[in-house]
Amino acid sequence: MKVALIATLGFDEKFCYRAILRHGIKEGDKIVLFTAEVNERVLKAYEWIKKLVRTSFASEVEVKLIQLDISNLENSIKRFLDEIRSLGDSKIIVNLSGGMRALVVIVLLGCIMLRRKNLEIEIETEDFSNVIVIQETLISLVGSEINTEKLEVLKLVKDGYRDVRSISKELRKDSSTVRRHLSDLEKMGLIEVHKRKPLIVVPSHLALLFV
Repeated sequence: MKVALIATLGFDEKFCYRAILRHGIKEGDKIVLFTAEVNERVLKAYEWIKKLVRTSFASEVEVKLIQLDISNLENSIKRFLDEIRSLGDSKIIVNLSGGMRALVVIVLLGCIMLRRKNLEIEIETEDFSNVIVIQETLISLVGSEINTEKLEVLKLVKDGYRDVRSISKELRKDSSTVRRHLSDLEKMGLIEVHKRKPLIVVPSHLALLFV
């Protein structure tokens, strides 16, 4: 699968350098850089990135710089969304380590609105000591609602009720209803199936966001 590395760019190209190396960008992949302003320092960082890519891949990796008008939130998000959607079914890696805070917020909002598969967001700490990864399952939960019954099931799973029979008995609901709720919670990434027959589930690390 082809990869598209998306990065917010300011005056420092180091975060983008490290992302390119970390993700093993290869021939046929793309790099799209978003910036809030195009000035001498940004262009210098952009040229260094292009130089690295040319040295490693000749012209086989496309590098593009796009300026977003951070004073116009809606248009900037639309511009970002249009660019990402043009990438087709490529795996999207979004690095939010560089650039202005307003730019980072715009790109993050765009990622939340996309709600697409094969999207991963990362932020590298300023001292390069850690990379925080935001998986698509967490992004998909933003704005999600869980009805009362599903929330009751999730609470029971978190409290140690791990099979359909015990959850059905505790809630006084039939097993088919409980299985349906468990299936929905699994799709949302809030529980994980430990065993299929008989069905045994455990809460995921994301469950603590709701219970």
